[in-house]
Amino acid sequence: MAYTITITNNSPQALAFVEYVKTLSFVKFTETQSKEKAPAKAKAKAGLAKPEPAVLSKKEEAFKKKFLKALQEAEDIRAGKIKAGNLDDLLNEL
Repeated sequence: MAYTITITNNSPQALAFVEYVKTLSFVKFTETQSKEKAPAKAKAKAGLAKPEPAVLSKKEEAFKKKFLKALQEAEDIRAGKIKAGNLDDLLNEL
């Protein structure tokens, strides 16, 4: 029994998977060209078109700002720039 799988080359993960599949002894690999004539239309059809910028409410903006600050703090802790707090203290604050 033979199977046909279509894998597009629109992501690094897809290309890495294709390279892996080529190494398998039981796989016969055939490369084909896409029949799409208008890639922009194909992307839009697949939902890959560039999305419209989202308009955030004030509450969402405030959350986004706090979230980005927390991410930066986590990166600083991992890099050793600042010291992490005590877990017990954090749990007591909650």
